[in-house]
Amino acid sequence: MIKGIERIAPTNNFDYRGVEVELLGKRQDSPPFMAEITCELVIDSDEEGRRLDLMHPNVRKYGTIFNTVAAATRLEGTVSRKTRQES
Repeated sequence: MIKGIERIAPTNNFDYRGVEVELLGKRQDSPPFMAEITCELVIDSDEEGRRLDLMHPNVRKYGTIFNTVAAATRLEGTVSRKTRQES
């Protein structure tokens, strides 16, 4: 997902300082496989909200790894802005 953002951002002139990905998976034991993966992309950016919101559908559409995993398991996700802490 991070690689997808790295590829998509220049095409969309999207400026960001960093990206974090938080994953939560649910595994089925019998037969063993990943039944569901939930992800949150946390993007450190000053881009306006609608441009930030567009990153998720773009990663879903153009991210080859994202699409490979989504073909095999239920994959849900969100995008949020990293909040800056005051010094």
